[in-house]
Amino acid sequence: MLTKLALAGVKNRRRDYLVLLAGLTMSAAIFYMFANLATNQAFIKANAVVKSASVVFGFGAVLLALITVVYIMYANSFLLSMRQHDYGLFMMLGAKRKRVGELVFLETLILGTVATAVGIGLGILASKFLVGFLLDQLGLHLSHLTSFYLPAIGFTAVLYIGLFILASLFNLTRLMRTTVQQLLHADQQANQPKVRPVRQFIAGVVGILLVAAGYWAMASIESLQLTAIPLALVTITIGTYLIFHATVLAVIRGLRRTGWAHRHLNGFLLGQLNFRVHDYTRMLTIVSLLFAMALGAITVGSGYHRQMPMTADSLGSYTVAVHDVNAHQRALIKQLHVAHQATYTQKVVGKTTYYNATELQAQPFELAKPIQSTGGRAKFYTQSLKTFKKDGATRIDFMVLNPRKLGDFTTPKILSARAFRQLKGQTYRVTTVRIKHMQDDLKVLAQLDRSEQKRFPAADGGALTVGTYQSYQLMNGIFGGLEFIGYFLGIAFLAMLASCLMFKILSGAPGDLRRYAMLNKVGVRRGLMRGNLAKEIGILFAIPGIMGIVDVLFGLQMFKPLMAAPMSPYLGIGTTFLIFIGLYVIYYLITLGLYLNLVMPSETRQD
Repeated sequence: MLTKLALAGVKNRRRDYLVLLAGLTMSAAIFYMFANLATNQAFIKANAVVKSASVVFGFGAVLLALITVVYIMYANSFLLSMRQHDYGLFMMLGAKRKRVGELVFLETLILGTVATAVGIGLGILASKFLVGFLLDQLGLHLSHLTSFYLPAIGFTAVLYIGLFILASLFNLTRLMRTTVQQLLHADQQANQPKVRPVRQFIAGVVGILLVAAGYWAMASIESLQLTAIPLALVTITIGTYLIFHATVLAVIRGLRRTGWAHRHLNGFLLGQLNFRVHDYTRMLTIVSLLFAMALGAITVGSGYHRQMPMTADSLGSYTVAVHDVNAHQRALIKQLHVAHQATYTQKVVGKTTYYNATELQAQPFELAKPIQSTGGRAKFYTQSLKTFKKDGATRIDFMVLNPRKLGDFTTPKILSARAFRQLKGQTYRVTTVRIKHMQDDLKVLAQLDRSEQKRFPAADGGALTVGTYQSYQLMNGIFGGLEFIGYFLGIAFLAMLASCLMFKILSGAPGDLRRYAMLNKVGVRRGLMRGNLAKEIGILFAIPGIMGIVDVLFGLQMFKPLMAAPMSPYLGIGTTFLIFIGLYVIYYLITLGLYLNLVMPSETRQD
């Protein structure tokens, strides 16, 4: 009977619960996708990049679990706030407190179990399609990556159902300690914070100093090493909380003294923020840190994705080398944006490669300048034939032009035209191609490189890279996983932070419903009420967003030691910021729409 009553309660409020269920489902799906990567030992061991980033996965798993706890806490608060008036009515009608408590327990557990099951299913689908799409876009292949991973399913189910059992017990305990009068009028109680200007000023100064210490720690990661991360996390978290706590009330008091506060519903807006300042301070602190982590992760991932081809461009004299070009390869070369192309005749005798001096004199082999001397930009130069024989011919770019890519070859030799003609050996024609920007031609380069390796496979021990494209592939194997981790963590943190803030805001809907009903009764225009809600929710989204952007701008200093020139964590940051802020605004609009649907009186409602 009690189970039927719980199901009936969920069914009767299905529209409101649908918002809660959708958010919880998305949370479980995100956590499953991350757990799938973090707990898959075969995947971690098979990919050197991911294995080297196991610390990141471990830290991310713990952090995401903590975020999940906070998320479920606010979702639970939203659930309880919608039903506490009904629970009070049940008790007034004679229902025993114990039975009502069991009803609360069952409703919470039913919603949690359904959300977890649906979320895991959605996470499996997302792991198959979304993660696969992301890897395709990044040009990565990570082996042993499977969408259905039983340990991850078990881990997600145990965590979420366990948390919902705790949430159910929390609701039960809270209900048992709350009087019927408090349940009936909980949404009419306001929290009026005390004003202590001196204490707030001191808190603000201490907060600024702590945040500055966190920024310094991130910039000094080379000297502090792993100590920098927890030090920055603790100082920035506490500092951000103190800054918000000190400034929000001060700003509200200041605005109340201006003429702006007396226009339209601005005074009502300031009163709303003033009543909720303490709860919002904690939430805004959490959201600002999640915002910074999400934006920072995506920025770093995007930076690696953009800059690896640029870095590879500066690591050698040519992009690809093709021997005895056939018709298919010639057609591929025509599709490239070629900056320089040269062809030389080779004769291979044993392990030695011979070249025609006349060809090298007519068409000097271009050498790449060290990137340390060019500020990270690719610059090239030529040498006289005499100098080239002593210097350039010993450069690795020239030595690996042997068609068999031998790893234990001797230095190539340059003969006169007559001596070269008389030499008996296997003859090849090698064409070196350097393109303008590797990023523009990656697909064609992949086809050309595969064709060359198929026709001229490397001999045993030939492990050296040939051309900057193969250098790019090697770098992609080392750092490509960091791109994926950055994008994945960024998306996960963005979804979680926006959902946490969404449910924190939505948990205040029952109280606001009565307030806006009163405004409706006194004749306030619906347009003014909508505008007021848009400003209130917009402020709550904007504050952590601004602080998060500042955190990212300083936090990217941590990645400078990992990005040698020309790579920089700040390159292309504007585009990444705009895309991320666009997604953040979409979450704001969704939250606003849900809140308007919950709070705004209907056209016909008069009570």
